[in-house]
Amino acid sequence: MSKVEKNDANMGKCVCPSCPSYNDCARGKSEKLYCAGDVGKSSCAYQMNGCICSQCPVHMENNLMAGYYCMHGSADEIEGKMAM
Repeated sequence: MSKVEKNDANMGKCVCPSCPSYNDCARGKSEKLYCAGDVGKSSCAYQMNGCICSQCPVHMENNLMAGYYCMHGSADEIEGKMAM
């Protein structure tokens, strides 16, 4: 099981669309919840314009440690690398 599940409850709590790095490409594709195991890195090119992952209820409820999941991949991918 992924650390963060893609489900309606988490989708409703997700703050990705409010992030300063979120862009028109992602908005057009309705992408969000990048921290979820079956979502991960965006298909859009992102620039680091600020990250609000740490303010997200999904981030807090799942005790996540990283940010910029849109650029680097899901919590499973990023935090697995951090543990090495």
